Amino acid sequence: MTKTKSKVDDSSVEQVLTHIRSNIVSGEYPADSKLLPKLIAEQCGTSFIPIREAMRALESEGLVTYIHNRGVWVTSLSVSDLDDLYLIRIELEAGAVASAEQFTAKDISILETILEKMAESRQLGENNKVIKLNYEFHFSIYNKSNSPRRLKLIEQLWAHADRYQRLSLKYRHDAADAEHHEIVKHLAVGNNLEAAKALTVHLETTARLVRAGFESSESIQKLEPNQHIN
Repeated sequence: MTKTKSKVDDSSVEQVLTHIRSNIVSGEYPADSKLLPKLIAEQCGTSFIPIREAMRALESEGLVTYIHNRGVWVTSLSVSDLDDLYLIRIELEAGAVASAEQFTAKDISILETILEKMAESRQLGENNKVIKLNYEFHFSIYNKSNSPRRLKLIEQLWAHADRYQRLSLKYRHDAADAEHHEIVKHLAVGNNLEAAKALTVHLETTARLVRAGFESSESIQKLEPNQHIN
């Protein structure tokens, strides 16, 4: 009975964690908004216990911030945070590409298919699909590095980066597709170091454009300290 209960508890925590994280990343729970456990419990159909556990996990990831006597708030967005985020991403992700196993013809075909789907989705204005395919493309490469710890760190950083990128999608168009193809071109001939350099250029360009989009985006609205999500 104890083991069964533990599994249920773990499942509930994971459910709440996924729910809150996805809503933060999508902007449904905006930066600087207070998270209300009662509302989240109603949305997830759970008790407060898994919510507290999920909040602790999200705090360790840096997506939420606990403020004494004021509760848990979605972590602020800032230019300095964005800059730090991409510096760390470049270090970790370029390292993953450089140390990846050699890519087979099948691996390259999978990457090219993803890029074709991404280009089609971009033309159709399916931004959410583009974001998912972009994730699939990058992690199809990073998974070949066989470094679970590094992958976990990269995944956490991507959750942070998505908060900025979703505010700035209009600043990143066909150039990203060309940069992706450049990465694949080097992987196809087994030159991981050149692929890592191409990825670095890709992320540096993305960082500059996302920064510009973040700074000028009219969709960013600063909430008053006492404003809640609803």
